[in-house]
Amino acid sequence: MKQVVIVGGGQAAASAARTLRSEGFDGGVVILSDEVYYPYERPPLSKAVLQGTADAVSTCLLSEDDARSHNIDVRLGQRVEAIDRGNRTVKLGSGGILHYDSLLIATGSRARRLEGDFADKRNVFYLRSLDDAAALRAAMAPDRHMLSIGAGWIGLEVAATARKMGMQATVVELADRLCARSLPADAGAALAEVHRGHGTVIHLNTVIESVGGQDRIESVTLSNGKTLAVDMVVVGIGAIANDVLGREAGLETANGIVVDEFLRTSDPNVFAAGDVAAMRMGDGRLVRMESWANAQDQAAMAARNILGRNVPYVVNTWFWSDQYDLNIQMIGDIQPEGGSVLVRRGEGRAFTRFSVVDGRLVGAICFGTPRDMAIIRRLMSKGYVVTDDALVTAPDLRKLL
Repeated sequence: MKQVVIVGGGQAAASAARTLRSEGFDGGVVILSDEVYYPYERPPLSKAVLQGTADAVSTCLLSEDDARSHNIDVRLGQRVEAIDRGNRTVKLGSGGILHYDSLLIATGSRARRLEGDFADKRNVFYLRSLDDAAALRAAMAPDRHMLSIGAGWIGLEVAATARKMGMQATVVELADRLCARSLPADAGAALAEVHRGHGTVIHLNTVIESVGGQDRIESVTLSNGKTLAVDMVVVGIGAIANDVLGREAGLETANGIVVDEFLRTSDPNVFAAGDVAAMRMGDGRLVRMESWANAQDQAAMAARNILGRNVPYVVNTWFWSDQYDLNIQMIGDIQPEGGSVLVRRGEGRAFTRFSVVDGRLVGAICFGTPRDMAIIRRLMSKGYVVTDDALVTAPDLRKLL
C-alpha cells in the first residue's frame, strides 16, 4: 500500500494520521480538510475559545511542524467533491484528482439548522468551528441577553459561558428536561438546578411561537405566553452526519456512513470514523457517537485496520462536559432497561450515579465527582459484580478494586 487519503480535518483525521505513522506505515498520508486551520479540538469552542483563553494554536492537534516531522501531507482549504471507488481516486474542489490505496472518511458532522424565521438572521449563531466561535465571541458582551435554543450539551455550555461573562442567558427546550437524549431525568433535573443557581432562566416543554425583528431576531414569544427581548440567539438542536460524500459514492448510509466492527464501509478499501461513522453492532443496531473520545479511538483503530491489523473496535462511551465549575462525566449504559440505580452522594450537589444490570456495573455518571471516573472505568473493565451497597457506602471506591 502506497497511499492513505483521509477526508476531513478534525479530531479523527489527526488521530488516524498519527496512528498510521506510529504503527510504522511509511507510505503517503494525505489529509484533505476544507477548513483553513490545522486539525484542532472542538470541545474548547463552547468554553475556553469563547472566553478568549484558547485559540487555533492552543487547540491544535496536529500543527504544521508536527505534520512536517511525521511526513503527513495536510492540504487545507481543500474540499473533496466526489469519490471514484472504481479508480480509487477523489476529485478535489480545485479540479485535481488524487489516488488512494485506502481511504478514510472522517468528515464529522454539521449543526442542525433552523429554517423559517431564524434563517439568514445576523444574530443567529451555530457552533461547530473556530470561525463559528470567533463570530459568536464577537457578539458576546456583558448585559446582553443570549437565547439558547436547545438544552443539549452545546446550548448549555454556551449558556454557562455567557453567564460567566456577565450576560443574561435563557434556555428554551422542547423536552421536559435538559440533555433529554443523553441524561436520565434525575441527572437532568440536577443539572437544571446548577444552571438556575447561576442565574440562567430555563423554559422546558416550551417552543417558540413567533419572533420579532427583520434582519435580526429582536424578540421571541414562547408557547407559555412569555415574550423575551433578545440580543443574540445560539441554536444547539443536534448534529447531522456529513455522509453525503459517501452516499453519492454508493456507500451504505443510514444517518451516517455504515461501517462494520473493523470500521470498514461497504467498500473494503474505504473506512470511516468519528461523528460520520454509524457502526453496526452485533445485534444489528447502528451506533453513531458524537464525542471526543470516540473520534480519537475509533480513528486510531481504523488506521490500524487499514494496515491490516483486523482488530474489532470496542465503542468508547466516555463523555464529559464542563459547565461553570461543574464537571460531568459519563460512561457505559446510563439508562439501561430493567436495571437498577445506586447513588453515591458527594459534597453539595455532587453525586456519582451507578447503573447496575443483573448484578453488574454497566455505566455511571460522575456529577461533580471527576476523580471517581478512573476508578469506575477499572471496576467496569474487571466486570465488577454488585453484591451489596458498597458502591454507595464505601469510604473510598479504590478499596473495591
